[in-house]
Amino acid sequence: MRLYDETCLALCEGQYIDIYTGEHDVTMSVELYLDMIGRKTAALIAGSVEAGAVLATDDDAVIARYRAFGWALGLAFQINDDLLGIWGSEAATGKEPSDLARHKKTLPVLYAAEHASDADRAALDRLFSTPNPDESLIAAGLAVLERTGAETYTRQQAAIWRDRALAEIHSVSAINPRAIERLEEILNRVISA
Repeated sequence: MRLYDETCLALCEGQYIDIYTGEHDVTMSVELYLDMIGRKTAALIAGSVEAGAVLATDDDAVIARYRAFGWALGLAFQINDDLLGIWGSEAATGKEPSDLARHKKTLPVLYAAEHASDADRAALDRLFSTPNPDESLIAAGLAVLERTGAETYTRQQAAIWRDRALAEIHSVSAINPRAIERLEEILNRVISA
């Protein structure tokens, strides 16, 4: 119950940060964004994985490794989702990449805002302050993301967190090697940053 309580608290904190920054037009930093998704997506996956580990063993070191695996996997998953929301193929994901049109301030946008020139920051501000941006505003926003290297940065972050998750799960010796191999195949396919 303690684990569920802590996970629920983290989820509420992350959701609060998300809602507050959205409603108050607070410029979120990359650091705050990673903290927010840590409390939301990563906390949920880490708590779920840890719950399974707690039921399977009383070895605190093994439980900690599973939790660390879940945490890193949660961050990798959310960052990869941020990529798909802007650059994903509708044919592959089943949804249109519409995060810019919907004014979602995800990792690529926040990174771009932190690294943009004044003119590029103004282009992002125009995009995000226009209720229903047209294709030219969205294209201008994509150009800013391109110039700042936001896609490359976001892909690197997704890969870093995916690889950390895999390193954590590889460190647990009690797992069937074939299961680890299959899990690695799945994570490399799903989080293909």
